[in-house]
Amino acid sequence: MSRAPSFRASTALIVTGFAVIAGVIAFGLGHDLWRPIPGMAPQVSWLMPETTPVRLAALKGAGMPETAALYALIVALCWGLIGALVAGGFAWGVMNKGATVLGVDKALGYLTALAFLYGVSTGLEVLLHLVKITPRGGLHAIPGLWFCAMIPSAAILSRIGALIAHDAGALIAIALAGEPRRLAELVASAEEVRGAKSLEARLARRLAARRPEV
Repeated sequence: MSRAPSFRASTALIVTGFAVIAGVIAFGLGHDLWRPIPGMAPQVSWLMPETTPVRLAALKGAGMPETAALYALIVALCWGLIGALVAGGFAWGVMNKGATVLGVDKALGYLTALAFLYGVSTGLEVLLHLVKITPRGGLHAIPGLWFCAMIPSAAILSRIGALIAHDAGALIAIALAGEPRRLAELVASAEEVRGAKSLEARLARRLAARRPEV
């Protein structure tokens, strides 16, 4: 009898499937995606709430209403994927109260790295825009690159978000349950897998020390 796929494997399959399908939709239905939109200023990220209206208005102003509708669709799908996987990961962690799949230390490291990468990429775009060495309109003005950045980043963020939410749900459920045996297992697992000096191991020991008396 075959084993069910792990949470990590399941989320990897989901985001890979999403990226392929979204890419086919975007580049199969989009037109003139590599033509720069005149007058576009650099945007921080598609994740920023003001970015979507600016890009939709620019596409419509350039006579590309179909591409604007396509962009709005892909944005909605990306946010839907992130929300669904984060919610699903949290629920999975709460229900199973199992071992963490990412770890507190890695989670903080990933979040720091993502923030750094977004900062560097945005700074580079602004610099290239100021020195005028990019193609007409700038790289930030090419719709095809919007999709190339948005779809993979949504897949990456949704998977990382799901893993972090799973671990948060598991830790919260274990802490609220206050079961001495399960808390002891959490401490042992964190020390073995993450290291006795890791942030997760210290957190696990603190939870175990504060368990309710029975």
